[in-house]
Amino acid sequence: MAYALRPQSVRRAQEQKKCELCETDTKIQYRCVQCQKYMCEKCNKIHLNVQTSDKHEIINLRSYQDIQDTQTFMVTQNIPCDTHEKKVCVKCCLDCFELVCEDCIVETHREHLLEEINEGCDDVIMMTQARLSKDLWFCESESKQLQTLSQMCSLSYDNAKKKIEVREKEIKEAIKIYVNQLRAQVETNKCNVEKQRKTSEKKIRDITEILRDKESQFKKSKESNRADKIIKTIREINNNLPSLDFHPFPHQASDFIPGDITTSVLFGSLQSQPIKMEHSNIDLKVVKSYNTEFKSVDRLLTLDHKTAWISNFHENTLSKINIDDNIRTVKNISALAFDISLIASKDILLSSVDSTNVNLLTTDTGEIKPFLSVSPLIPIGIHVTKYNEIILSVKEVGDSFKLTDKSCRKLIIFGMDGKHKKSYKYDQHKQRLFTFPERITSNVNNDILVIDSKSSHEGRVVVLDKVGHIKWIYQGNLQINSGEKLFNPLDIVSTSVGHVIVCDVFIHALHVLSGQGDVLTCTFMEDQGIIYPWSLDIDTSGQLWVGCESGDSKTCDANLHIVKFSS
Repeated sequence: MAYALRPQSVRRAQEQKKCELCETDTKIQYRCVQCQKYMCEKCNKIHLNVQTSDKHEIINLRSYQDIQDTQTFMVTQNIPCDTHEKKVCVKCCLDCFELVCEDCIVETHREHLLEEINEGCDDVIMMTQARLSKDLWFCESESKQLQTLSQMCSLSYDNAKKKIEVREKEIKEAIKIYVNQLRAQVETNKCNVEKQRKTSEKKIRDITEILRDKESQFKKSKESNRADKIIKTIREINNNLPSLDFHPFPHQASDFIPGDITTSVLFGSLQSQPIKMEHSNIDLKVVKSYNTEFKSVDRLLTLDHKTAWISNFHENTLSKINIDDNIRTVKNISALAFDISLIASKDILLSSVDSTNVNLLTTDTGEIKPFLSVSPLIPIGIHVTKYNEIILSVKEVGDSFKLTDKSCRKLIIFGMDGKHKKSYKYDQHKQRLFTFPERITSNVNNDILVIDSKSSHEGRVVVLDKVGHIKWIYQGNLQINSGEKLFNPLDIVSTSVGHVIVCDVFIHALHVLSGQGDVLTCTFMEDQGIIYPWSLDIDTSGQLWVGCESGDSKTCDANLHIVKFSS
């Protein structure tokens, strides 16, 4: 297909533009696409007579109101080969990103991936735009995360200062109390010693007085010079001598011995700690696992905390199951369902991608009949909102991921009466919103959340507001979606508080986002038994159901897990 670049909006020059060949005539009427030159009438005739210019494409500018607004066309024919003189390029090499002639192909590019120049250029342009868009998004995401981390880091430092101030006050208060206790203890010890001293001094005085009295009696008896009186007095003195039992006075006294001041042990120290983000307490824990008889649980619709519909697209089977200690199949219905959504009557709307119809399954009888048609388009994802609006993603017949100027990838909103209300195909800048809008849900704010697959191994989350403007886009987490671990989302749900949960199939992970698209957590679930998470739903008790693929195309043992989500 021919590829046209978007016209550039250029401010008009203050002076009239002159012919770019003679540089004198201001009556410009022609433009050579190959030479990229604007020409007057005279120079155009000369240019056409030059042998090397006989195949150049000349645009007559008379029909254009403004030369500066002339649309630029991509030249794909008669392009000289850079390597082989007098040869023109005939193919585009996608391996080398190079236009090549027939000689180039024979010499260098024989086994390379080659396409027609216009198609190859379209592919290369699309891949480059996608790569640049993704890299820019990652840069914006990294900048946003850096700002968040910087803010949290600043808060952490401010918190550390506050903790130091609090600790300083605590230490001062503790030291003051301890010093007062030491002083009181010293004073108590001093008082006790003084009391003991006084008691001992009194006892010494009393005994001394008794002994002096005895000494006086003994002296008088000796002065009598009578043996009988002396012996009698000595007997009385010996019988009544006081006991010299003095309490020993302490040979030690209280003294203050300074302790070893290790300030960091006493006061605390600065240590590196992980920055505590707002989402650090989110936890995903598998509480129960069941083995189904499907190769994969492609879709999930919970009716309550024990009952659900599960489907497998390739086996054309829709099963109503009940879980308790074991899983039990209540009903099987043969139905080709790429996506399913529950309506108020508990019946199910189906999209099948091989038909232009959305069908209605009456679950009581198993009857399937057309509900609405989007012919000539094909329905893909389907979601019924809490306001009983049907959001349908559609595409044209053909390749799922390759976009052309005839591609139609959009969302259409219907009422339950099947009447078209509105559709969203382009953003505010007239750019396509989607490549392959595979799954749809809505949140508490009635925003529309879309899994948009860009290829079979890479996708993104696109969130639109009520009027169809992009609120945010999520293309994976920088920490886990790098290199070959591309972000490949397959299903999406929104919690009652607005958190968004996305399953990332090939790395066995669940991404939890805030309502603003910020990463709250990315959890690898393989260690809890969740392998290839394929489908999600939240039951009436707030538990997350995760349907998986078996991982082996030959076995029918895909698992169903019940996950407790706490925040």
